[in-house]
Amino acid sequence: MMQWGVMPPEQIGSQKRTRTLGLNSVTRQFNELAVPGLGGVKYVKPVFLACLGIQVAQQVRDLGKHVNNLQVTNAIEALACYLGYKENNWQPNRRLRGITKLRAPKNTTYDTFSAAYFYVTQPMRMSTVQALPALGLVNSKGERFNNFRLSEQGADLVSAGCAITKINVTNFLTQWVLGLKQLPHHPYQLTRVLAPHIKLDTMALAIFRQALLSGNETAVIRRKAILEWVKYAECKAWKSWQRPHCIDASHFNDLKSGAYFFALRDKALGLLNVIEVHILGLQSKKLKLSAKLPNGIQDATTLLRQAATAFLALSYDPTCNKEATMFAKSCAQQSDIAVIQFLVEKDEVVLRYIEQCILPAAAFGDPDPVHSEPDNKTQHFAPNISYRVPNMYQLNRDFEGKEDDTDE
Repeated sequence: MMQWGVMPPEQIGSQKRTRTLGLNSVTRQFNELAVPGLGGVKYVKPVFLACLGIQVAQQVRDLGKHVNNLQVTNAIEALACYLGYKENNWQPNRRLRGITKLRAPKNTTYDTFSAAYFYVTQPMRMSTVQALPALGLVNSKGERFNNFRLSEQGADLVSAGCAITKINVTNFLTQWVLGLKQLPHHPYQLTRVLAPHIKLDTMALAIFRQALLSGNETAVIRRKAILEWVKYAECKAWKSWQRPHCIDASHFNDLKSGAYFFALRDKALGLLNVIEVHILGLQSKKLKLSAKLPNGIQDATTLLRQAATAFLALSYDPTCNKEATMFAKSCAQQSDIAVIQFLVEKDEVVLRYIEQCILPAAAFGDPDPVHSEPDNKTQHFAPNISYRVPNMYQLNRDFEGKEDDTDE
């Protein structure tokens, strides 16, 4: 079963249980080495919607109304999903979000769609924040979405994505934000442009693909290599760590090291979850490390130690200051208690360590699933490989006009 890396923000856990173990930087480094600049982008349409939102927000500001990119883009994405659900008779779709909240809006005005808590807490826009500047679709000195302004290439993407209809989509949405236009009773043309499950046409896809394969030379070389690899990945199942001809040795080593590290990280989270479940069943809500550890906790610690040993055996760590190696060495200690103490002290979100005891912390009581990505039953890629690789696989299916992989 596939166990991939994490989606941006590069963290693990829910909004209430953001359990990072201090590994955000390491995780991001491995994902960036795997496919530079891609962020969490999996489909092209959310990138188009993000660019469209930035353009509309700027047009609204030019007309004197104070809005920011986040407000406008979130509202447009919510509208896009609403139109998508209406078009497919409210059937669930992996490209659409917010089916429960969007089903019965009090009206279809911008004020409703931009209201706090109206839409989802993690819109698709969030997956584009790193990719937009990295791929040259916006001009910005950082990764703050509100500071983004469309580049010429980003404007071209918006123009191409809107070209399939005769209505001026950006002007309509600008008037909608200003409260001067209402959603038409039969918004067929708008749905074709906005609905996330309706793919962009060939020209818009070509513009995004050009952005993907342009820019920083080192980053482009790696993105091109992964794109070439995923084109052939669906023809065969992954069997072993054998370097594809299109991936150079350094890139391959980074991919493999990252996969081994993600396996290690998942085992660490797994151990903490086992401890949490055990404490939930204790009347005292306290695990004393001075007593014999339960078999389940011992087994989870052994699996973690094995994953740490496997990572260290690679003798390859491209992370800054060898942070991944330091984490692995701490997880490879022979003392189960030392390993558990190390992890709990890295946690402090769900569990905390006090005087040889493990106690509940603020977010205790709802153990997370360990794996942050859905299983890929087709196993095109190595277990635990950066999620950006299978995301590139899905992007290529967009480029080639293929349907979503049913085993995705």
